[in-house]
Amino acid sequence: MSHDSLYHIRTTTAITSISERPIHQIPFITHSPDRVGIVHRVLPILLAKVDSLPEGLEAIIATSDLQGIDPVNHRLLGHLVSEELEHLAELGKIPSPQKTGVILAGDFYAQIDKRGGVGDVREVWQAFSRRFRWVVGVGGNHDSFGKTPQEMQAFQNEQGIHYLDGELTCLDGIRIAGISGIIGKKTRPLRRSEEDFRELIQELLKESPDILILHEGPNDEPARLIGNESIRAELKQGRNLLVVCGHSHWRVPMTAMPQGVQVLNVDTRVVVMAKMKSLLR
Repeated sequence: MSHDSLYHIRTTTAITSISERPIHQIPFITHSPDRVGIVHRVLPILLAKVDSLPEGLEAIIATSDLQGIDPVNHRLLGHLVSEELEHLAELGKIPSPQKTGVILAGDFYAQIDKRGGVGDVREVWQAFSRRFRWVVGVGGNHDSFGKTPQEMQAFQNEQGIHYLDGELTCLDGIRIAGISGIIGKKTRPLRRSEEDFRELIQELLKESPDILILHEGPNDEPARLIGNESIRAELKQGRNLLVVCGHSHWRVPMTAMPQGVQVLNVDTRVVVMAKMKSLLR
């Protein structure tokens, strides 16, 4: 599938095209997949055109799986990404942060000395929240949000932050639902049984969201894009819906399903969704 293929549907968040070439790339370091040493990589920032957005909102930025480290300041990659996006806005390459919402689809923790692990990502969410209009998202299977339920509750109560796990919220008139975690053994953090996960998708789809945020997303077998087949089966019941997910990296950022369902995979990439006139300023 070409990155510039058109998937036009009638909703406030319909993506009409995604640029093939990044407008910016952010260097970072991460642990090697073969668990031997450190590798240097770059995070691409792509522009996506949408047919419309609500009044006052000029862009939505989506990203996930920023499991890397800032090579200069040795912080979690998400801190650097929030700063670089703010700088791109100052240069006029993307819309103003005050008119831009952010979707975080999970997994913002990383370690230098080993691959994997679970860690606190509240500061990454807060870094985006300080700079942008609002932040909404879900937790990934490598994320934690404090050590106690009280710390988690305090985080969820912070202004501008909307953590979702089976809920729906409305931001700037856009109905956004989300499910944190992945399908797995319920004895481990941020896991649900397949049955529970599927039932939760069914319940949220009944509320007719415009956007559904998942950490673990669906597959697309004909396109050879990996993901969860049972999640795909449930999303077939959706209509005029943008699904934002990560967890499994795709060689292309988006695929389409019947009934106007788009699936945007933002694993180790940043996608800036904006109206055409906002991108031409």
